[in-house]
Amino acid sequence: MYRVAEFPEVFADACLRDSTGTLRFISLYGRDGSLMQLHAAMQLGQKDGGVSRIHLVDEADGRRHLVEVGSVDRLVKFAGRLPRQNVFGPLSQVWIYDRALVQLDRPNRIGWALSRRHSQLEDGPGGNDLLDKAWDLTRRLSPVALLDAWRPALQAWCLETRAFERLNDPLYPQLGPVDALRVSITDHFVRFISEQVKQGHLVL
Repeated sequence: MYRVAEFPEVFADACLRDSTGTLRFISLYGRDGSLMQLHAAMQLGQKDGGVSRIHLVDEADGRRHLVEVGSVDRLVKFAGRLPRQNVFGPLSQVWIYDRALVQLDRPNRIGWALSRRHSQLEDGPGGNDLLDKAWDLTRRLSPVALLDAWRPALQAWCLETRAFERLNDPLYPQLGPVDALRVSITDHFVRFISEQVKQGHLVL
């Protein structure tokens, strides 16, 4: 768990940031009042007495992780309450996330795949949840029909060319057990399919 330095009674178990350190997703736990105070401060911003950034402190080693709030217009909040019968008393959980993570950008053919568990982006005997979701997005965003038999070759190309790009910058790594993968289907993807079909590598 990570303690929010600016709001000591609020804790995070997962957080995703982009390459500028800007918040894309965070999962928070705390009392209702503390969570509401944090969310209100993020909405106000630093100029109006709120916060424009927060720091997540790793309870294990004390390391601090910077999270830039960024534009709040793109952020969505979803709240839930934990069962009352728990050792911590009445607690709530809040997810604050960029709406782009859950909305397809069909004109630009961009979407996001999210997975709760850690993923190595490799197909194993049981499959891979994050890549399964990425493949589903690829089929939905592609302007041409895709056969399941093409999946290994197409996903390998997408990983190599960064058409699949993980939200895990070295300066701002993922915190906790949540992964996100950006799926971007460009005209290069379509041309690659056409070339592979012509060369017989992808069979109709």
